[in-house]
Amino acid sequence: MSLVPYWLRHLRNLAYRDPVTRVFEDPFAVFAKDPFFRDPIKYFKQVTAPFEHDHGIEGIYSDSEVKVDGKKVEVHLDVQNFTPDQIQVKTVGNEITVEGKKELKREDGWTRSHFERRFLLPEGFPPERVECHLDKGKLKLVAFRAEPLPERKIPIQDKSGSDSANEKS
Repeated sequence: MSLVPYWLRHLRNLAYRDPVTRVFEDPFAVFAKDPFFRDPIKYFKQVTAPFEHDHGIEGIYSDSEVKVDGKKVEVHLDVQNFTPDQIQVKTVGNEITVEGKKELKREDGWTRSHFERRFLLPEGFPPERVECHLDKGKLKLVAFRAEPLPERKIPIQDKSGSDSANEKS
């Protein structure tokens, strides 16, 4: 019997365990594991997400759920499986809690559905100024700013005239 097949199998297994040897066998396998090279668009969205969506409402929400401008904050939730008496909206401190519960009795037992969402209001949006509307299965929470931001005129400083005056001196 020859020991050559044993040694070849041993070398092949060694190649699979040694990362340096694996790079020489398939140099592009390294790129397949890197999230940047697998899906660069998704990678950039994840990296830039904290900067793009800094609207003061904490948590993980999609853009369609939260809309913020200077005067109000709007939160849209899909609650089409719940009736208004099964939904409870309350504020505790600076937090809005939306909770939905329902139980259905069927022939073979009970079916329970429950959800709970919490939103922290940004500074300047008091919980007393929160309104809630339900329309066609869409719950809309609107929080208004305590006092509207005053309009102010910003003076324009002309730097070009002072630079030309300095050059002539």
